[in-house]
Amino acid sequence: MNKKMTGRKLIRLSQIKEKMAREKLEEVDWVTFGVILKKVTPQSTNSGKTFSIWRLNDLRDLTQHISLFLFGDVHKDLWKTEQGTVIGLLNANPMKPRDGSEEVCLSIDHPQKVLIMGEALDLGTCKAKKKNGEPCTQIVNLNDCEYCQYHIQAQYKKLSAKRADLQSTFSGGQIPKKFARKGTSLKERLCQDGFYYGGVSSTSYLGSL
Repeated sequence: MNKKMTGRKLIRLSQIKEKMAREKLEEVDWVTFGVILKKVTPQSTNSGKTFSIWRLNDLRDLTQHISLFLFGDVHKDLWKTEQGTVIGLLNANPMKPRDGSEEVCLSIDHPQKVLIMGEALDLGTCKAKKKNGEPCTQIVNLNDCEYCQYHIQAQYKKLSAKRADLQSTFSGGQIPKKFARKGTSLKERLCQDGFYYGGVSSTSYLGSL
């Protein structure tokens, strides 16, 4: 891997949009890595040729996605790659998005420019439930937290409303010293099974949302 990276510029998937606005990636020897979150059913062009679309994310910023288009031999060789697979992309080609769309689209012109690295062990779905009782389907990075940002914020508001001391924290202030733990953020505490309020764990609260 180190040999393959020698002399190449690493660009995080979540930063590609920003880089494309400032640099011509076509002139850069670069590489990026991401996880296949979704695969669109193979599509057909007007000429009858089949292609695939993968939706990628690097699990750092779950709001930033890239659409990777696979045509020709790339589609033929790789379309069976499973969701949840970590891949590397070498010198992917920027594509012009549809009119009115800000989506970042890339394509690969050779199968060997896609490196299949294995399963993304940190990829998961939120453990909370929706108000209708169904499981939340939002993607999460299990290494950060087992709950999505929406449910963390919802729980945050509940705890803040129940305890006036936390209200200033939610509005952007500092965590009161008597509740603060050295080196631990409130988000991390909300994601830990050991965080309790009123005798009920944060996990129990989240499960009831």
